[in-house]
Amino acid sequence: MGIEPLYVTTPLFYVNAEPHLGHTYATLLGDVLARFWRARGRPVFTLTGTDEHGDKIAQAAAAAGVEPKTHADRVSALFRSTWEAMDFRYDHFIRTTDPYHVAFVRRVLERIHAQGDIYFSSYRGLYCFGCERFYQDRELVDGRCPDHRVAPTEIAEENYFFRMQAYQERLVAALETEPERITPDGYRREVLALLREPIGDLCISRPKSRLSWGIEVPFDGRYVTYVWFDALLNYVSALDHLGRTDLWPAAHGRCSRERCRRASAT
Repeated sequence: MGIEPLYVTTPLFYVNAEPHLGHTYATLLGDVLARFWRARGRPVFTLTGTDEHGDKIAQAAAAAGVEPKTHADRVSALFRSTWEAMDFRYDHFIRTTDPYHVAFVRRVLERIHAQGDIYFSSYRGLYCFGCERFYQDRELVDGRCPDHRVAPTEIAEENYFFRMQAYQERLVAALETEPERITPDGYRREVLALLREPIGDLCISRPKSRLSWGIEVPFDGRYVTYVWFDALLNYVSALDHLGRTDLWPAAHGRCSRERCRRASAT
C-alpha cells in the first residue's frame, strides 16, 4: 500500500471584510501542517478560498455602493493576493460563486429533496443577521446573540427545512463508536454534548423577497440557499470538480467550528 494522502482545508473566509490577522493565522496553521508532511514524502492536497453569499455580503456591498458580486470579486482577490504575498502554498482556491460549486449545491439540494429530507413550513424565530442564523431562546445570553451582543430580530416567514434531527442518533452513534472521526478528543466530546440536546431541523433557504444574493433553490425559484448549507459543501464540490473525490476520506479541517467563526469574524 502507498502512503495515505492528506487533504488539508482552511475555513472558507467570509468576504464581508478584507483579510486580517485571524484569517492569516488559520491559513498559516494549514500551511505549516501541509509543509511538514510534504517534507516527509506524504501526498498532500490543500484547499482554501472564500465564502461569498448571504446577508452580510449583501449588506457590505450595499454599504460600499456596489453589487454583491462586484464586492465579492474585489475582496476574494485580496485574499488570494495576500496568501501569495505570504508564500502560502495551496493546490486549489475555491469561491462559492464559482459555477461548478453552484451547480454542485443545486444537485445536492435536488437529491435530498427527492429522498424526502427537505420540507416546506412556516417559521417564526429570532434571527441574528451577523451570524445569519436563527437562535433559540436558550442559546441567547441576556436576550442577546452570544457572539455579536445584539438582540436578534424576530422574523416570521415560510422556508424550506432539512430534516437534520432525523440524523441525530446516527451521528451520536458514529462519534461514540468511531472516536477518530473528530480529534482532539475534547472537540469530539463538545460535539457529542451538543448532539445530546434537541437540535431541531435546519432552515436551509431564504426568501428572495428578503435576500436575493445566494444560490437559487432548484425546486423553487422564490428562494435562495442558506449560506452555511451552501458554503460547507465546498470541501466536496472542489474535489468533485477536480476529479479528486478519492481524497475526501483523508480530509483534515484546520479549525473547530468556534475557532473558524472567530477567525472569520470582523
